[in-house]
Amino acid sequence: MYLQDTHVENFASRKKSTAVMVLRVILLLAGIVCVVPLGLYLWPLLIALALFFLAWFAGTRDQIDFDYSYTNGTIDIARVFSKSSRKRYLSFEMSDVIICSPKDSNAIKGYTGRGLKVWDCTSRDPEKKVYAVVFRNQKKDEEIVLMELEDDFLDAMEHASKDVVHR
Repeated sequence: MYLQDTHVENFASRKKSTAVMVLRVILLLAGIVCVVPLGLYLWPLLIALALFFLAWFAGTRDQIDFDYSYTNGTIDIARVFSKSSRKRYLSFEMSDVIICSPKDSNAIKGYTGRGLKVWDCTSRDPEKKVYAVVFRNQKKDEEIVLMELEDDFLDAMEHASKDVVHR
């Protein structure tokens, strides 16, 4: 009998924020107001360049994707900004998972309202099913991560620890 590695990936893509889009428009308009009537004086030009840079930076950090990866009992979550910059966000072992259940289920209600740190790794789309995973971090404190998991990911989690996954 050969041991096989288990690897499953899911992702959640967060929609662009309306507030950030409005902020970008305000910053661009403020930059134009600094340049157009005041001509090419040094201070208004520097302020306008700073405003244009802030508008660009807000735009590059607006689209966020979360990649969930399950590999042999380890769950890794990466945050991807504008489909170009990938940063490791969170990682934990299945042995540290206390419970994995739909966010609004009775099984998870005992953990809400206790002041636990909550990691929101969802698209924030109300039509998608969100699972809450309660786990112990390296300091043995309990934390909650919200994820949009598909059946293959849940199957892999169940294979590692059947009693903690509730559908």
